[in-house]
Amino acid sequence: MRIFLKFAPEQTSVHRSRIGYAFRLFCAIYGHQPVEQAERADVWITYVPGYTREESKPTLLLSNLYQPRAPQKPAPPPRQYVHLYNGETTALFYRSFPGQEPDWLAEIFEWVSCADEYSVTELDSWGHLPFAASYVGRHNLDTRVPYAAVAMRFLNSALGRLLPWGATEPPSPSESVRHFIVQTHDVDYLPVSRFDGMHRLAKNAAISCLLSKRPVLGIKQATMALGLALGGRDPLDQISALVQGQTQRAVSASYYFLIRHLHRRDGNYTIEQPGLVDLMRSLEAQGMEVGVHGSYTCLDESGGLADEWDRLRELGFQPRGGRQHWLRFTLDRLIPALERAGAVYDTSIGWWNRIGFRAGACFAFPPYNFDQERPATFLEMPMAAMDVALRDAGLKEADWYNEAAEVLAVSRRYGWGGTSLLWHPAAFGGGWLSPEAGHTFWRLLDNRGEWNDTWLSAAAFLQSVRQRYVEVGLLPADSWLAAAKAQVRPGVVELARV
Repeated sequence: MRIFLKFAPEQTSVHRSRIGYAFRLFCAIYGHQPVEQAERADVWITYVPGYTREESKPTLLLSNLYQPRAPQKPAPPPRQYVHLYNGETTALFYRSFPGQEPDWLAEIFEWVSCADEYSVTELDSWGHLPFAASYVGRHNLDTRVPYAAVAMRFLNSALGRLLPWGATEPPSPSESVRHFIVQTHDVDYLPVSRFDGMHRLAKNAAISCLLSKRPVLGIKQATMALGLALGGRDPLDQISALVQGQTQRAVSASYYFLIRHLHRRDGNYTIEQPGLVDLMRSLEAQGMEVGVHGSYTCLDESGGLADEWDRLRELGFQPRGGRQHWLRFTLDRLIPALERAGAVYDTSIGWWNRIGFRAGACFAFPPYNFDQERPATFLEMPMAAMDVALRDAGLKEADWYNEAAEVLAVSRRYGWGGTSLLWHPAAFGGGWLSPEAGHTFWRLLDNRGEWNDTWLSAAAFLQSVRQRYVEVGLLPADSWLAAAKAQVRPGVVELARV
């Protein structure tokens, strides 16, 4: 469907940049073509009342409700609105008058830009955005609802009433793939010494007993520490087993490594760890991707994250993306830091103690750069679930699989996916989290065929979908893709369904 967007004369350049970003993102997800010449369009979206009577093209009039504001100003509270033509209910930032179409593009922008997050100045002791201070936390919304995707569905349904032959569901960028899931692994622990492993297991045992209220697990972990002291293997050393399971299933994954240790909350290793570079090269040889796990304080210093990317390049690697350690970031620092580093994707936007869709998106998107009023130059693959969040959200272990599966089902319901999952290698084997964490991961992966899901690395996903974002003008058309293709072994990309 070729769509022309007509702005109202009073809409400023900032207003048009933000709404235009949401429009192009909608086109990227639903496979539509934005056009600059009105006469080439199949349908118009307009903010100008009366144009529907003057033009022969089918025209959708949206309510002109969005008012640009500084990022430091909170978003308006949500209002419930029942969309009568299909009975679904969603939370809206802006209430339209009866009989008028809501400002769906404004709704998409508010969610995907995470604009409200910029107004939160008080972070928790770890440097996180506190969930209670977030938009969904303050207003008691469900994190498992992809509100931006819902708004896109409403908008597409409205266009479908004008052009019934238009696409009813977002078409996948790949004919062989129905739904993408990006699997990622943050490497926070490596077996640097027997004593270090014993200390970590003992610490995990104490946390399991005292904080997580799982004394049985704590006793098992204490026993593991004793076994390691007596010469046994480190149960936290799980990378080899994880990679073996993935290669047996012919799927690729992304592994993110810490480059520096500048804070006690960084990992127990640095890039100088003996054997680490060989491990990383071995991962690439087996079809996996190696990326950057930005250290705990790297965003506190100018150029800190870029320095870590450069260090990995000096060792002969070509990092394409990664994730921030402990999810410690604010978007006003993260976006320019990733652009300076030369990232082409990121996977940091997600909740550390919840599962669901932090940006209201179950799809990949370039974040919005408010400083320059434009899309960022990289693609965000928002994190929908991670291992430790299943525990810290207060879910019963017996429910972990069902809760994670439901998040994937919601993503599948609203499109072709592109969100990421995070399972730390140390989360397998019971040395840190309950063994149920590992069991949940493997069950999700092994059921991909039943669900028609494709699990793959972030680099492989980007290779499959990036052109769609380029074609609508959201990402720059450059030559990075040729180098990225060289990093991905065709045998493990899993572009064909398994």
